[in-house]
Amino acid sequence: MTDVLILQPPSSAMAEQTARWSVIRAGAVIAEGVAGPGATVQAPSGTVIERAVMVLPSEDVFIRRLPVPGQSERDARRAAPFLIEDQIAQPLEDVEVSLGPVGEDGARWLAAVDQGLLKRWREMLSGLDIARLHTLPDGMVLTGHGGDLTVMGYGERVVFQTRAGDLGAASQEASEARDLDAALADPVCGAIEPHLLTPVLAGLGRRLQPRRVLISADLDPGPMAPDDTPIAVKRIEAPDLRLAAAALPVEAMDALPAICGDAFAAKLDWSALMQPWRWAAGLGLVAVLGASALMMGQAAYLEDRANRYEAAQEAEFRQLFPEARIVNVSAQMRQALNGVSGGGAGGAGFLPLASVLSEVLSDVDGVRVDSLRYDASRGELSVTALYSGFGDFERLRQAAEARGAVLEDGGARQGAAGVAGEFTVRLP
Repeated sequence: MTDVLILQPPSSAMAEQTARWSVIRAGAVIAEGVAGPGATVQAPSGTVIERAVMVLPSEDVFIRRLPVPGQSERDARRAAPFLIEDQIAQPLEDVEVSLGPVGEDGARWLAAVDQGLLKRWREMLSGLDIARLHTLPDGMVLTGHGGDLTVMGYGERVVFQTRAGDLGAASQEASEARDLDAALADPVCGAIEPHLLTPVLAGLGRRLQPRRVLISADLDPGPMAPDDTPIAVKRIEAPDLRLAAAALPVEAMDALPAICGDAFAAKLDWSALMQPWRWAAGLGLVAVLGASALMMGQAAYLEDRANRYEAAQEAEFRQLFPEARIVNVSAQMRQALNGVSGGGAGGAGFLPLASVLSEVLSDVDGVRVDSLRYDASRGELSVTALYSGFGDFERLRQAAEARGAVLEDGGARQGAAGVAGEFTVRLP
């Protein structure tokens, strides 16, 4: 059997910093206590809390069922506060407005609570871990049994409910859509001090013109009919609000706003959520371990191959240069190759430069080479040549550029035999 947790925070007029809680099972209170900052609900062993209902003081909650305009949920939430601006007694920036889901008639419940008071309630109950929470004013907990007005006395408070606030009656969603102004003007529920009962009942009588009234035995219904208008009055004992709240239909409470938001929503049961994925996680772990082992084996294999290659390289170098001391085989082999080809560390060897020069000269007629000088330290070939004209060097430079070589002009001068010039050949 499941149980219902009832939470009752104090009103704004009370100095209390704790909220009362009760556990209801099969229409009876099986445990109760107080909760506040640092305090938790200590339910009896074997208690299974199915849901929780926070019963708020009606005098601190403005609630109406209205057709809230808006093309989207975001638009509706923006418009909602301005619908009630003239109905509440404090600036909009000081209240928190919440909306319930849209019903079939296009209307939805709207609730407004002072932000400071709402924060105080949340702090009192911050230690609770609740799976499902409903919030509603205590006036809507009353059952009107089809009456137009229900008025019950609870010590220093008198709680009333109109037909519009009776959640136990026929579904509000089945009713016809109402005009916005009419819906705003009709009270849903409320709570007053006993000395204000006469003027409040008189005002409700003029506004509602009730035909059937439920009222507790200690209260006088006379102010509701100042002109002796016939009213059917039924006197009943004021019900225990905790038991009445636990008995309310869950579907009716689902239509109400989440006044406290998700402040008390239960943490997710990650263990239960992960259970279907445990086999997948195990297979994933096996795959990761297998891939790691494969990569480690591959790394060991490649390292062995690298060691064998290095040993063979050193063996070949010792065979070619038996007297040389091995320091860095690759660098020593390059140095030996440059020495053989006539190259240097700073540029190309003689043979590659001479080959490029020969190809360039074959493309340009009328150029005669008189002398060559190779600078091994710079990897450059200095050339002295005789041109047929000053334009020959430009043709030589273009031919060299086509082969990826660079010709740098060293100057030219007109002589008796022709134009004597100098230039340098190098590879980039």
